[in-house]
Parts: sequence; structure tokens; C-alpha cells
Amino acid sequence: MDIIEEIRQFFKEQEGQGFFLVEVKALPGDQITIFADKDKNITLDECTTIHRGLIEKIPTAGDYEIMVSSPGMDQPFKVAEQYKKYMNRNVIVITTDGQRYTGKLLAFNNDTITVEEQKKSGPVEHNFNLNNVKSTQLSISFNKTIKQ
Repeated sequence: MDIIEEIRQFFKEQEGQGFFLVEVKALPGDQITIFADKDKNITLDECTTIHRGLIEKIPTAGDYEIMVSSPGMDQPFKVAEQYKKYMNRNVIVITTDGQRYTGKLLAFNNDTITVEEQKKSGPVEHNFNLNNVKSTQLSISFNKTIKQ
């Protein structure tokens, strides 16, 4: 088993802890970047704990420079757990034909998502098969009224 498969197996064993693997990137020079998350927000201490666990569990892990990080709120979703995590939050969906939709993520079922877009005429629900989605990411808005 190679190191990437061992990392994937490690995360399968950690499912009870609430962590999930988003992505593993093998980079030149024996560098591996691991993006991990959990249902709430993953902390720096938790990333450190995962790193230590990997080093203890995988005998060859010491041969690599391993970095564990959160995927970042501005990154596209990579795994089903991210869709579940951000349910009822605003997302941006870009389809494979270049269409862009912004709205509330209402549902995720295996290979389909439902997004409610607010139009002037009222809310409109869109169903997307993930095969037709180029990317989905969290819509981040800093437009909050500040009371003085």
C-alpha cells in the first residue's frame, strides 16, 4: 500500500472522531499536503493531532514532509461531506456549461444537489446532477449592517 492509500485508510479509521479527508496532494520533493475537515470547523490543534496520529500510525510517514490543513472556505467542494456540512448555507454553483447560480443549498443526495436561488419574482429551486457541475463553493458575504 502506498502512502496516499495509507492516509486514506487512516481517515476511514478516524470517522468516529468526526474528521473527514477532503483531498491529498503529493508534491515534488516527498511533500504531501492533506486537507481535512469536520462537521464543525476544524481547529489548528486538531490538524496537529491528525498530523501526530499519521506519524504514529503510518511507519513510512516520517519519510515525507506532511502538512495537514483545512481546505479553506474559498475552495471548491471536493467530497460529499462538504455538501452536508454547508447545508442551508449560500453557495455558488458553476455548471459545466458556464452558468453560475448563487443560492441556499437545500439538499444533497449522492449525485444531485438542490439550490434555492432568490429572484425578483421569488425563490427558484434548481436541481443539479454533480456530473454537470464544474464547481460548488461557499458564498462568502461581508455585507453586514453595522449598528452605530
